[in-house]
Amino acid sequence: MTNDRRQEDFAQRLSRISKERGGGVEPDQTGPARDTSDFEYNVPREAHPIRNGIIWVIVLAALGAGGFYGWQALPQDLKAMMTGGDADATALAPEDILETETMSDQGPIFASPAVAHAGTDPIALADVVTQVSLPTENTAVRGIIPIIRNAQCVLRSPAAGEKVMGVRLENALLPGPLHAFSDAQMVDQLLQNIEAVAQDGADPLTDMKLSGEKTVLDLFVTDTSAPLYLVLQNMGPGIVWNLHTVPDVAIAHIALIGSDFSGVANLPVNATTEALLVSDFLPPHQYGADDVPRDCMIRPWRTPQPDWIGSLKSEAGSLQYQNQMYSYAGGYAAYNSWYTETLGVDARADTVTARDAAHVLLGPVPQAPFAYNSLAGQDIHMVATDHLMTGDFDTRTAAVAQLQDTLLRAAVGGDIGALDPPAMERNSQ
Repeated sequence: MTNDRRQEDFAQRLSRISKERGGGVEPDQTGPARDTSDFEYNVPREAHPIRNGIIWVIVLAALGAGGFYGWQALPQDLKAMMTGGDADATALAPEDILETETMSDQGPIFASPAVAHAGTDPIALADVVTQVSLPTENTAVRGIIPIIRNAQCVLRSPAAGEKVMGVRLENALLPGPLHAFSDAQMVDQLLQNIEAVAQDGADPLTDMKLSGEKTVLDLFVTDTSAPLYLVLQNMGPGIVWNLHTVPDVAIAHIALIGSDFSGVANLPVNATTEALLVSDFLPPHQYGADDVPRDCMIRPWRTPQPDWIGSLKSEAGSLQYQNQMYSYAGGYAAYNSWYTETLGVDARADTVTARDAAHVLLGPVPQAPFAYNSLAGQDIHMVATDHLMTGDFDTRTAAVAQLQDTLLRAAVGGDIGALDPPAMERNSQ
């Protein structure tokens, strides 16, 4: 039976000798954590892989393990150091796996001029179009044509010979010249703002903002193999999908599925449109609610991919991200069940997905760039709601602020200051 006390005594002597020789500086406990190994009793790791490896092999050989088995018994991180191998990303702690400008915890980000597409090679805006005139928050459009959203949780079935293609993402990244919101959204935001002022001390004049701004996404369509049935899906604020097509592309139908009011610009003359608004059929999302198939599960989840930062954090042991990725996968499976039953194809088929994008390409990269369709001067076919506002940014925001101010004053009896009254003083006698 071995005497474990000898190892402890040896460690104490080694520590004392090291300090006497000036090499025993205690690590700074207040600074950032240093990389440690489970095989070194959490002593900061030093760069002596060959020496340590020889020691391990000698020790294991002395115990009768032999050379091959001794190597096999080495800790994986030590073998990686000795062979020069790179550690997996999952060897990092979850908090050390960071989001980047192009990859988030929920998937890739394609800021302009990058173009999201189904391939793996990066492509840029100049590879697809020429004469580019990107929209701004002040772009002047011709008008708004309302799309009456579906009252039933159904979509038009693809006709024989039509090809279903799709885009599914969270946010569009180009600014847009449009506000769209419902009375219900305005009231809900107003209640949140009142709570922020009354309970958290927010400034009623500067902090009570109402959103409703819509962003724009360029959708380049180059697939000429069949008449196309496009399914444009997003989970975040509404998007204006600005269409650009090469000659001979035939867009037969567009279905919008989203959590907010979206629209389409540069719509082909013969294309039909319809829209499903998530809130018309599903309650606000709660964790786990979408994990199993149910009727009309139209919240357009994306299934986690191995390169998502969230997936890497999950693999590295983060319980939060393990739960989150599990829920995303369950949500996607439930959504895919509805999608497949409704449209007859898997939700991944001929579909480009990302968290955020400015430009998306459906179809092959064109042999030569084609002309960009400007948003300026075009009609926007927009899902109908209570308030649809175009015009320059300052005019729109002033109109929104006036709407909100009128509603707020009516709600509080005219005196906004009543939301945050001065503190009461009590005079003791």
